[in-house]
Amino acid sequence: MRIRNFYRSRSDLDKMQGVRQFLVPIVTKLYNGEVEGAQRIKESSLPLLTLFNSMETILSELCGREYPELGVAELWDSLRYRSRKPRTEHRLLRFLDFNYYDYHVNRPQEATVIFGAVYFVMSSEHPELRCCLEAVKSKAVYGAEALPYFNPFDRKPSGDDGPDRGKDSDYDPRQDVILELKLRAEQAMNELSSSKPPEGYVSIDALLYATENYFFKDGEGILNALEYVVSRSNGSELDRIRSTRRALEQRNEERRAKSGDKDKGMTTGQQVIFFYYLFDSLGVNFGNSDKAAWIRLIQSVTGRSRDNIKDRLYFKFEELQTQKDLRIVSGCMRELFPSISAKIERDSR
Repeated sequence: MRIRNFYRSRSDLDKMQGVRQFLVPIVTKLYNGEVEGAQRIKESSLPLLTLFNSMETILSELCGREYPELGVAELWDSLRYRSRKPRTEHRLLRFLDFNYYDYHVNRPQEATVIFGAVYFVMSSEHPELRCCLEAVKSKAVYGAEALPYFNPFDRKPSGDDGPDRGKDSDYDPRQDVILELKLRAEQAMNELSSSKPPEGYVSIDALLYATENYFFKDGEGILNALEYVVSRSNGSELDRIRSTRRALEQRNEERRAKSGDKDKGMTTGQQVIFFYYLFDSLGVNFGNSDKAAWIRLIQSVTGRSRDNIKDRLYFKFEELQTQKDLRIVSGCMRELFPSISAKIERDSR
């Protein structure tokens, strides 16, 4: 599902108005595992910001239609199931557009929680949309196992809520969280900074987090672009960006080394670096030996072209490809030659 970034940080949630202000304490109980009959909702699977961004996206879709109930099933399916892999140009646009992101739930209960939040807000702000509300509830409560996840959002008290709640028709289940809400709001007001970021602002922290956790396969390219942009401005975050990129590249190389890519072996440039550090550990270097002898030996061992080996012998440590090759070779040598691996890793920084 294509989700819009209505809320960019936790502080945005503390500034919600109207009926929305009652939602955070309610969903907090689900995340803490305090709802009877419901398993704990995991932040790693359904982040709190994603929950509310999904809710607002669905509300904006439904409330803008003449017959919103007709769109409920489509939205439910797009939330439940991953869409087909988009084309490359679409993926590139999505990387560059930080106002939207793709998300689908890992468990059906998570979709129930999102639809429960939609039901909670819509029933207060648009009670006239009875057919749409029924459609939302029908999808959310797809079975008996979904009820514990939906009931906290149903504003009408049920007989299971306690001995007195079923008798008191004026009881509002939201009242028991008002005190907690006030405390959270006061804490948020104390922590809010006086400066306000510009519209559309995305912090370096958010970009680094998203790259490491969601776009790690394309992370090197994203961080290269980010490094260029930052270097053209104040440049104050360059060290953090470069450190994250190095860690990401190393993680990707280790992942590829454990996968089928390891069967392809090293490139010529990586093989040259391998022999360079192996010979260096034996006291042989360019200063006390003939490079032609290096080329003959490496060609005999690897079967690579002599011209290709000769070209790769003149590598420069500061080049991006050399840095990448150094990390790959370091990872390959770590098990048998840890001291050599450590030296290569130092040279790659």
